[in-house]
Amino acid sequence: MYSSKSGSVRRRRTPEQRQRLLARFHESQMTQRDFAVHHGIGMSTLSKWLRAEVKPKPPRVKFQEVVLPNTPLRYAVEVVSPHGWTVRLQSSSEVQTLSQVLQALPC
Repeated sequence: MYSSKSGSVRRRRTPEQRQRLLARFHESQMTQRDFAVHHGIGMSTLSKWLRAEVKPKPPRVKFQEVVLPNTPLRYAVEVVSPHGWTVRLQSSSEVQTLSQVLQALPC
C-alpha cells in the first residue's frame, strides 16, 4: 500500500516477523521512537504491537451441542391471549370444548 505522507510503501509483516522485531526491541535498550526509525516501523505500529503483547487475548468460546431429554408435553393445547389469560387443555379430547371456553373469555 502506498502512503501519501512519506511517499513509501507500507509493508505488512507476518506474526513471526512481528514477534522477532518485538524480541529485538526488548533486547535493544532503545526507545520506541529510535527502534521504530531504525527498523522502518511506524511509531504507532510498534506501540500497537507492544500493547497487544501485554493485553491478554480473551479465551475462545467453545460451543457444545446439548441434547435435551425428550419430555412429554404437559398440555395438549395451550392458548395465550395478549390480554393476559391462558387456556390449557390436558388432552386433545377436550378440544371440542375449546370454542365454548374461548367465547366465554373477554377478548
